[in-house]
Amino acid sequence: MDCQIITLAEIVAALSGLQSGGNELPDVQIGDVTADSRRVAPGALFVAIRGDQHDGHAYLPAAIQAGAAAAVGTATTDELVVQGIVLPPGFPYVLVADARTALAEASAALHGFPSRALTVIGVTGTDGKTTTCALLESILAEATRSVSAPHGRVGVITTVAARIAGVEQDTGLHVTTPDAPEVQGYLAQMRDAGCVYAVVESTSHGLAQKRTAAVDYDVAAVTNITHEHLDYHGSREAYVQAKALLFRSLFAPAQKAGVRKLAVLNADDTGSFGALQEALREETARHNRGVDVLTYGLELGVADVTASDVVYAPQRTTFRLRWPGGEFDVETALIGEFNVSNILCAASVALQLGIEPDVVRRGVAQMRGVTGRMERIDCGQPFLAIVDFAHSPVSLERALQTLRPLVRPNPDGTPGRLIAVFGCAGLRDRAKRDLMGQVSGRLADFTVITAEDPRTEDLDEINRAIEAGVREHAGADAYCIVPDRAEAIRTAVRQAHPGDVVAAFGKGHERSMCFGTVEQPWSDQAAMIAALDAPAAPEEQPANEARG
Repeated sequence: MDCQIITLAEIVAALSGLQSGGNELPDVQIGDVTADSRRVAPGALFVAIRGDQHDGHAYLPAAIQAGAAAAVGTATTDELVVQGIVLPPGFPYVLVADARTALAEASAALHGFPSRALTVIGVTGTDGKTTTCALLESILAEATRSVSAPHGRVGVITTVAARIAGVEQDTGLHVTTPDAPEVQGYLAQMRDAGCVYAVVESTSHGLAQKRTAAVDYDVAAVTNITHEHLDYHGSREAYVQAKALLFRSLFAPAQKAGVRKLAVLNADDTGSFGALQEALREETARHNRGVDVLTYGLELGVADVTASDVVYAPQRTTFRLRWPGGEFDVETALIGEFNVSNILCAASVALQLGIEPDVVRRGVAQMRGVTGRMERIDCGQPFLAIVDFAHSPVSLERALQTLRPLVRPNPDGTPGRLIAVFGCAGLRDRAKRDLMGQVSGRLADFTVITAEDPRTEDLDEINRAIEAGVREHAGADAYCIVPDRAEAIRTAVRQAHPGDVVAAFGKGHERSMCFGTVEQPWSDQAAMIAALDAPAAPEEQPANEARG
């Protein structure tokens, strides 16, 4: 990502937690900012961050040897000496209170504070963030489309990819919110491409790790907050408070000309509504100014933006959207109640930004879906095959509830079956394994338990934890364990009859799977297509493997 060259003094002036090193700085030119010593090139500013596994200060010598022009850190020079690190005479070292915040602020300064030139919309939540961002992108692209900007003047950063005026860029493997230098680089590209709007999927990890600390948000929206990422955050309360950081950030920067600060809350979601309202009240009292608040939800008469007359069908969903300015009909290719909620969230943001209802309607209709989100895989088979990213107990429950009405009777009149394939990631929230097993045991007709990024954990142990949950609601003939994910998907497909639904959950858009510490190429879509193309008749369900 290209960026300008500025002086170290200009970067230091942008740092909010400066401790020392700001006086009489040498005339040093900075052309890049990074916290990875392996990416340091001559003229870079290296930011030393203390992480859970590594202390970035230990890599100062390597960064200096690679040509770093200056460094930022939280360790004093005396503390560095204790670590055996002696900086070269005259080497510029800036001491700050928070290195992660400094990394974000320095990156923003290097790129000329790009978010100040954009209307920035942040979307957070446990489930539905990527779909809601894609809906907003489609609506805002429709609103700004012209001969000179056929794809609209909007950019988006999600966990799937970054798109700038319709041009997609890969953001890597297993990405949540990209690191601060990448976020600021994408925003700079949006500004330089003439974008008006930036939509940023803002994950709890990204917010807690200050990757978006220097983003001037104008709108904060939430989908929901459910059981997820407790391995990292430690508690549900800490997880909710990490999400609340997005809403608190609305109060940090000054209001941009012609753009009112807006918070969009899900009135149906007890996991987030009260806590986020309280966070907004606290910030309003602290700053002596408020933001506009708009609520959405499926229960009529409770929220500002609601849906009525909802009709679900295998190929489309229709409903009537009601908002303070009136009402209008909506049609979408997305299926399920949760996607109606996602649409209400996106529409709430767009309508409050002044987008006309007809533009909102067209933008929703044009968004055909997101890779790995209730994605249909059609190879001409007589049953429905789905790839979906559901990887939490709540998202799996919603996905199975959405797919249940799509199951049809088999040709011989016997009931069709909903067959679920999923696993749980290693080194992640262990509590959800039993919970996800319970969900599938209760809502699926047959469950195939398999691998999903086991990392350095024992895969059999992970699968046994899922199995324990399944067996609380289903017998031994209603599930099997197939550790190899490709074989697990083949097992599910071989069992399927006309009218059934086979769904692989948990990987969605991801293009790798982690075994040990190695990312191996993987695609649920490719595995599902290979299984569907394989000439095999439906077979009896396999015996269970590795039962505990």
